[in-house]
Order: sequence, then C-alpha cells, then structure tokens
Amino acid sequence: MKKAADVERGLRITIVCDNYTARDDMEAAWGFSCLIEYGDKTILFDTGSDGLVLSRNMARLGIDPADIDLLMISHQHWDHTGGIYTIVDANRTLEVLVPKSFSSRFIDDMKRYGISVEPADGPREIYPGFFTTGEMDGRTPEQTAIMKTDVGVVVITGCAHPGIVRIVETAGSIFPEEKIALVMGGFHILDKTDEEILEIIARFKSMGVRFAAPSHCSGERARKLFPREYGKRFIALGAGTVITKEKLK
Repeated sequence: MKKAADVERGLRITIVCDNYTARDDMEAAWGFSCLIEYGDKTILFDTGSDGLVLSRNMARLGIDPADIDLLMISHQHWDHTGGIYTIVDANRTLEVLVPKSFSSRFIDDMKRYGISVEPADGPREIYPGFFTTGEMDGRTPEQTAIMKTDVGVVVITGCAHPGIVRIVETAGSIFPEEKIALVMGGFHILDKTDEEILEIIARFKSMGVRFAAPSHCSGERARKLFPREYGKRFIALGAGTVITKEKLK
C-alpha cells in the first residue's frame, strides 16, 4: 500500500445534510452529506436526499458549490445521490468519484453535464493523504473516505453497508502505523440489538478508535449507546456540525 507523505494538513469537516440538525437554521432530511476541507482540497462526500435542502443548508453554511474540487459518492442510494444535480449544475468542472458498479445510466447522465466520472475499484490515494477504500462488496457496494491527519486517521462512511467494523479494519490496513482518530457517518446498525451494538463498540475500542460519531442510518440505539460507552469521545452529528483536528486531540 502506498504510504502517504508525512506532512501536516488542515482538516475541517462540515455536516451539510443529515437526519438530525445541530443548528436551528439547518434543515433535516433523511440522508447524508458532508464537506471535507483537507489541505488545499475541497471534497463533497455524498449529496443527501433532497437538492433543495442541500442547497439551502450550503447557503446558510457559506459553502459555494463552485469551490468543490471532488464529489465523492459512497453508494448509489437516493439518500446519498439525491442532491447531485444541484451540485453539478453549479459546478461543471468538478470530478466525480463513484464505486465501480455505478449504473451506466448514472454515468451517462453525468456526461450530459460534461462531468468526468471516475470509478473507484480498490483502495487508492486520491490526493496526498486522502484515500478511498474503493468499492467494497456487500449487499450494497460502497466506498469510504479515509484520510491521514497529524492527530490520526479519519474515516467517513455513507451507510457502511459492507460492515462498519470491516471498514475500520480496511482503514487500519491502509494506514497500519497510524491510530484511528475518528470514525463518523452512517453505520447502518439501526436494526441491530443493544448487544450487537455494544459488541461493535467493543470492537471499535479494541481497534483503537478514539472518537466515534454515528449518525444518519446508525439508529437511535446507537446514538444512545455510543455516548454511554464513549463519554466525551462521542461526537453528536447533525447538519451544521463542524469537526476540526483540534476536536480530535
């Protein structure tokens, strides 16, 4: 596995769309989207389910779609692709990174906008220190964003359909010498029992995950059990939440 350059990079993650809100002026909608400012690159990870909600939340957060360098889509479900036309209509120069199994219809649609679509197969470095897992197989194929910071590795999932523990293990294989600072996003454990969620939390801790931030499809039980077990190292997500490296120390 290619080793990322050992240089310090800035990191700022802003939740744009989620089932929950962290600010009174944000709108909630089922789905997920976050803006990742990593070094000198701006990456939009997923687009939520509703282009109008995405657009209004971005405007209130002071985010200009024209500033986005890369649109990274975790998987081809409506609650992660629903706002894509809002983005590509405002930015015809961005690149779109999708799992390799995305439909030809989706790719053809993007071509109509003049958008370049790149398929993600296996794990690889997109920008220095910023990786995709590539498409991970499962009931729904999915890719995850993984990045190195000077406080540890950050993992951002859309829905974690291939399994959240498996995804964290993959992050560890990409950065075997680094600690995992944060795992955040949709964990897709809303149908798990308390015992199953506690086992996942135990696995997180055994893998050295320092901060955990389940949201979107993680379910209400996860949002109760993770803070109970992680205490101050649980981060509640919602539209408007901002995470920086300083919060992960």
